[in-house]
Amino acid sequence: MYALCLAALRAAAHRRLHGLHLVTDLAVQTALAAQPDLAELLRSTLLGGLDPADEFHRELATTALAWLDHGQRLDQTAAALHVHPNTVRYQLRRLRDLTGGPPVEEGARCPVPDTVRWWWALRTWLDRR
Repeated sequence: MYALCLAALRAAAHRRLHGLHLVTDLAVQTALAAQPDLAELLRSTLLGGLDPADEFHRELATTALAWLDHGQRLDQTAAALHVHPNTVRYQLRRLRDLTGGPPVEEGARCPVPDTVRWWWALRTWLDRR
């Protein structure tokens, strides 16, 4: 259990999470942090069409990550980012054009494995800066 707690602590620190968290609340971050080579492969495979130096590409990735974090709901994502839902829709479509990213049609949802793959790739890509 001690080793698991240390791994969770490292994952939380890497993600800049603060405050008290249960180890189980950090399960995904802990498991994914244990596979940095796979994270890099996902990043390069799924997001190879993005340029880390391009601020618009960074904005697209940030919007997509927020969309995944808010249950793939345009309205909740727009509220969290303080933009109009059409802005979120446009940015997700641009990301899809550049990367072949997740579907953004109204009501379309990525299956859980696809959601995790895209979330992990986006998080890794954004963390590389």
